[in-house]
Amino acid sequence: MPTRTLAAALILLLAAGVAGGAGCDRAEQQQRQAGETRADGGAPAAPAPSGKVLEAAENESPAASARPQAGAVPAGPARIEIPAGKLVAGSTPGDKGRDPALEPALLDVELGGFTIDRYLYPNDPAQAPLTGVTRARASELCQQAGGRLCTELEWERACKGPEGTAYAGGAAWDPACAKAPASCASGFGVLGMGAALREWTASDVAPIENLQPKAAAVRGATASASGVDHRCARRAAVDPGASGDDIGFRCCHGAPNAASVPSPQWQQTFRRAEIGPQQVAELLASVPQLRDLGGEVSFFKEPDDVNVVLSRGRTRLSPSGTPALQPEASAPPNTTLTTSPLLWNPVPGEEVLVVTGKSDEDSFIVAFLKLPGDRYRIASSLLLKGEPGPIALGFNGYVRRRLAWATCWDCRGESGNVTYRDDNRVVITQK
Repeated sequence: MPTRTLAAALILLLAAGVAGGAGCDRAEQQQRQAGETRADGGAPAAPAPSGKVLEAAENESPAASARPQAGAVPAGPARIEIPAGKLVAGSTPGDKGRDPALEPALLDVELGGFTIDRYLYPNDPAQAPLTGVTRARASELCQQAGGRLCTELEWERACKGPEGTAYAGGAAWDPACAKAPASCASGFGVLGMGAALREWTASDVAPIENLQPKAAAVRGATASASGVDHRCARRAAVDPGASGDDIGFRCCHGAPNAASVPSPQWQQTFRRAEIGPQQVAELLASVPQLRDLGGEVSFFKEPDDVNVVLSRGRTRLSPSGTPALQPEASAPPNTTLTTSPLLWNPVPGEEVLVVTGKSDEDSFIVAFLKLPGDRYRIASSLLLKGEPGPIALGFNGYVRRRLAWATCWDCRGESGNVTYRDDNRVVITQK
């Protein structure tokens, strides 16, 4: 069989980022220590997609409600009453700057009413916020002022306001708020939230085995932080005994809310996903970059098409440019080859649906981020125009952040990786 090439057939559609190198597996050693088992021994998942696929954050148009936050703030009370109500805590998987191990995925929380200081401690616009104290000292100072340190969900509710905005006072970050925090009010009228200082909260970040020790939950960001770090949902895990000029605090009053943010745990790395071609076709149809697929979607056959991918790997070009039969191709140890859809857990708090298939004479690999309510967001995609496949996926349950794909196993130009990078983005690359 002559050596095949996809170089002219590849159209790369990266819905989240630019194709780059595979990156380093920062957590691979931790993942091995966690004792993960191979995915082919577990119960399959049964996704039931509902609703339109969300666009990748990189491709979204600016929100219509985005508006500058900084401006003249009218005089108001020193303490702000926050009514009881629902908070959608955390962020949407795939949001820029989101750390899935720390930020929950759109967690609905009911909170009772409470009162929060309008300014950072000492809650006096004529004085600079107090920094350089530990969390225990911050708690003592709030008690001396007749209050208590706010919980992190109370802080997030006060920041997001009644409309649940991503940033205090709006859907987009206004850099002017870093220079003049007291000119930026949340929807409830609380000033300087997430603008120029990090803030202690009374809450803890629950531990994650081999990844995250128990720590104090800190909200907000420094003035020099990147724009996405000023989001109300952003959490940081900090040693409660630490102190610094960039950490302040504010006090709350009334009975504290007991609700807390749970930490996600390690899940099985890969599970087979019981999802049909028609369901996948409906997902693809709502992704603008993939609407050109057109024809009926079908999956490749297993094990027949897996064997085709392996057999193609036996025929390579010799140094003289003529086909030469190579030793029998096989998957690396502990690697399973499949053409079935997979549900992938690269890090705690993140699930990715990876699907490969064909439509007419085109084949594809698509990765979707799983959202609450069995909704999905496009993460990355690779469309092979004029290439009917088959495509096989290769996975190893001990390798968290990467799986392989191939139309010809281990052939240069006809194989690559699906990688979960250190910046929490999924990319599909060609070798």
